[in-house]
Amino acid sequence: MKKKLFRIYVAASLDGYIARPSGAVDWLEDYDPAEFDFDGFLSQIGTLIIGRKTFDQVMAFDDWPYGERRTIVLTSHPLTGDIPENTTAYGGSLIELVTQLRDDKSSQGDIWIVGGASVVTQFLFAGLADRMEIFVIPVILGEGLPLFGKDAAQATPKLVSSGHYTSGVVRMEYNLR
Repeated sequence: MKKKLFRIYVAASLDGYIARPSGAVDWLEDYDPAEFDFDGFLSQIGTLIIGRKTFDQVMAFDDWPYGERRTIVLTSHPLTGDIPENTTAYGGSLIELVTQLRDDKSSQGDIWIVGGASVVTQFLFAGLADRMEIFVIPVILGEGLPLFGKDAAQATPKLVSSGHYTSGVVRMEYNLR
């Protein structure tokens, strides 16, 4: 059985933002996820670890885009309302969560770390992420929610591949361990 990877897979503007100050990601609408084989990436994912703000934002979409995948929401508050099947709240130690997920033989696929700077930075700061793929979108927002928080500065990513697409998007893939 192959080792489960904890993966950060994210789009960022050319100036390093993942959303407008309001959290809006409308600037991504002109880019087709199929160009970047998002479905191929998603087919490798068995579990999502998602930040609460990102979860709430995705829940505002018409449909839950992640199917029946197990979803763990990092939050200190209970989840309410009509939440997707296989979704649970988690407010404990990230180290314990990562250990449990790595040891869980019943779970298939990699783990996608979904969230903003807080979630991404926590995983980078603790050395818990294995791989990071950043899709740099050729848009300058000028302000917004940054991809990284200041505590991510200790991470030492190693570039393993890069590429570009006809839309002008650049993909960079890093090993983090």
